Amino acid sequence: MNHTSLNTIFIAVISLLLFGCSSLTNMGGIDEMITRTEKDIYTRTLRDTAIIDAVRNAPGQRDNGIVYPTSRIVEMRRDVMQVDSSTTRDYPNFIRIGLFETIGIVGGGSMQNSLNGGLFGIFGYFNRDYDNRRAPSTSNIFPGAIYRIGIMEKRLRWFNDDPDWTLGTHYYESIIGDNRSNNTLTGIAPIYIRKRFFLKETIPYVAITPAIGFSLFPDPYVNISVSGDLGSIGGMNLHTYIGVAIPFIAKNYIPYAGIGTSFLDFFNRVPETEKEWKYHEHSGWQIGLASVMGVFSNAEKPFFDPNTNTPFKGIIARLAPASMFIPLGNNKFTLGTSLFNLLLFGNSEGGIGVLPIRIGYWQNVISNDAVVEPFLEYNYYPTNMVHMGAKLAFRISKQINAFLQAGYSSGSQIAQLNDTFNTLRDFDIYYIGLGIGLYDRIFYKDEMRYGK
Repeated sequence: MNHTSLNTIFIAVISLLLFGCSSLTNMGGIDEMITRTEKDIYTRTLRDTAIIDAVRNAPGQRDNGIVYPTSRIVEMRRDVMQVDSSTTRDYPNFIRIGLFETIGIVGGGSMQNSLNGGLFGIFGYFNRDYDNRRAPSTSNIFPGAIYRIGIMEKRLRWFNDDPDWTLGTHYYESIIGDNRSNNTLTGIAPIYIRKRFFLKETIPYVAITPAIGFSLFPDPYVNISVSGDLGSIGGMNLHTYIGVAIPFIAKNYIPYAGIGTSFLDFFNRVPETEKEWKYHEHSGWQIGLASVMGVFSNAEKPFFDPNTNTPFKGIIARLAPASMFIPLGNNKFTLGTSLFNLLLFGNSEGGIGVLPIRIGYWQNVISNDAVVEPFLEYNYYPTNMVHMGAKLAFRISKQINAFLQAGYSSGSQIAQLNDTFNTLRDFDIYYIGLGIGLYDRIFYKDEMRYGK
């Protein structure tokens, strides 16, 4: 069968999915993807009956005789009032919604042409060797990677409403066997159908998930896979994959096995989509998109412009930070991480952490609208560094908070960083800074699912 025939069949399958499945599940706008609103409109009828019983006797004596009409007066009043009223309830309208998933894979390419993405496909991202056709390090066992941005799954109600089927998409998907162009497949909004088989039905969930996905643009391909999934807790998940991506153009098949993680990736089982948002319980004290802080340190030169002499020396930036409380004692000890951690204290002082480990203690103050968090953080790659300090954060809204932070950090480089960060050396430094959390929500104690 030639490529023209394959493309014809592929386009027909995509059309069937787009026009057939869309009648089952309407994705809608972003607000409709996240929240389903149900509104009851009804009329309240209020009925009231008043009985007035009065006796009006004339003054003075009177001869009533044997039969005389009473002076008692009984009056009955009935009032009816009708009031139009409505009740609005908001529910989750998704099975899964996520920002970013990254998977390090083997089997689809050669080590000589490795992407050098490392574990999870991201540990090598800041290295000099990433995606530039250099010879890989001997410790790099993942020549390829899969990247997904903008993940959405909704309930697919078919096979007599068989549970745990989903229809979804990723706004961007890249399946990279290795660094060669004919070993890379890219999809914009591929369509995926998944079926989950749960091994554990309480948070964090454990499931086996067969899936089939179809991409039409820019590379037409079908991706068949089975994954083992752990999560979501605090928006974080772990995944293992085995599968094959089959192109419908002149590119190579990409069989793969891999291990990955995803951030800001939230999952609901069907019963949770029938529970109002306000009754949902959460697993973390803090979950956010990013936090950025300007740093005043004792570094000799600023990171961004070494020729200036200013006390503002650099930044601390965390991408997708999350702090989950440990369900022990008073539930105030936290275990946290972030996708990337940039500690840039000066031109040569600082480092980078991928999936660092952070332990802290969470203490609410000032009517629970402010938080004090002493913490200890270990970044192990590509910079080996210890970071400790204390943070005072204030809620501005559900999406934004401001904070003051002071601390100490010491570390050394264990990998050759790319050109942007190649001035960083071993360091030992103190700092203080002001920052802001963007789409960075701090939860209240009564919103937590522990300690109920």
